Amino acid sequence: MKLGTKIQLYTTVMIVIVVICINLFVYFVYQKVSLDSEVTQLESRGINIMKELQNTSDTDVNTEAVLQSYLLSDGYITVVNQKNKSVVQISTDVKYKNLAESYKNEQYKKVVEKSGNHFAMVSLPIIWKNGEVSNLQIFENIDFKYETFSILKWILIVSTIIILIVIFLLNRIITQIILKPINELIEQMNKTRETKHYSKIDINDNDTKELKELSNTFNEMMLNLKDHDEKQQAFILNASHELKTPITVMNSYSEMLKRFGKTRPDLLDEGIDTINEEAKRLKYLTEQMLDLAKIERTFHDIELSKVDIIEQVSSLTKKLSQVYQRKINIYTTENSLAGKINKDSFNQLMTIFLDNAYKYSQSEIDLELTDKVQYIEIIIKDYGPGIVEEDIEKIFTRFYRVDKARSRQSGGSGLGLSIAKELASKNQIDIQVKSEEGVGSEFILKVRKV
Repeated sequence: MKLGTKIQLYTTVMIVIVVICINLFVYFVYQKVSLDSEVTQLESRGINIMKELQNTSDTDVNTEAVLQSYLLSDGYITVVNQKNKSVVQISTDVKYKNLAESYKNEQYKKVVEKSGNHFAMVSLPIIWKNGEVSNLQIFENIDFKYETFSILKWILIVSTIIILIVIFLLNRIITQIILKPINELIEQMNKTRETKHYSKIDINDNDTKELKELSNTFNEMMLNLKDHDEKQQAFILNASHELKTPITVMNSYSEMLKRFGKTRPDLLDEGIDTINEEAKRLKYLTEQMLDLAKIERTFHDIELSKVDIIEQVSSLTKKLSQVYQRKINIYTTENSLAGKINKDSFNQLMTIFLDNAYKYSQSEIDLELTDKVQYIEIIIKDYGPGIVEEDIEKIFTRFYRVDKARSRQSGGSGLGLSIAKELASKNQIDIQVKSEEGVGSEFILKVRKV
């Protein structure tokens, strides 16, 4: 179902319900107020009759004459004794003779329907001239009121239908006005899809706030997709280039060994060593790419837990210092620092930075752990050649290497820092880099505190 149809349907149904409820409320309130007014007036008339009868009881005035003087234009007056017998009956119509109700020793009033007519009725206890307590019952025909109610009912029904037709038409017009810019936006999106380019949508100043936000979101999505696509293309090109080099070398040496390997022992040793080195490099590069893919796919919701960062870093550096055969110094004034990390991915992250410090410098590696107010700061210092300032923002790009020749000699793939960035993101760790050419580099990790 279209959005416009839904808006029309829902608003129309809601307004129908509201209008019907209001009309029912008006109808029944008007009916009750009108009937209560009639019954109250009739009750007042009955009280006046009682007073008149009491005043005439001392004189020998005919009570029937008194009742006749109070007779309504269309009604019935009777006096019912305790034996449920009408001792007096006065009516404007013969068919009203049987309207009298049974004797009750109480005063009451109500609306009754008898013989196809509607009556307002009151019953008042009076002392009749023989001293017996009887009921003075007065009935007034109020069919004219119900005719008014019927007219009101049809007026409300017709007005409801007219209101609904007007609302439906207005709703349709308003819906078209509201949806017009959205439909135009959809049309622009479809054109963008057909051109297969990451084109942005023009934002009109007259558009609503929501439409502007939708357009901005679409434009940001286009930019993100474009950036992602460019990164993917760059990754494929870089990966192809990186894989092509060792494969080309291996292919060249294998061709050379086929031709001269049996007659030139010196070439045989050189070829085998070179092929072996390039095979190792190819294996390492493949493993790095698999690690990167694994991190992006499987580390979406890694579990973070409370860990003593000092203990974790100390345990890792102890192992790596033996592997590197180089001293790794840890400087801190704290006994323990509780951070929220994932142990395995944090170890992998620290290993990448320490491995880089080992590869690109010949000096000792220094680690500083500091307790900040909102986070734990880990600084990894190396005393290598440093990084040029304009290259600092690019070092986390896949396959980017500051010194490609030196990186090849040290076995770098250009993926390590990209992997480190992904691991840091999963652990909610911020990374900052400070470097001075010819002095060294500092990688600063900001770990969440527990």
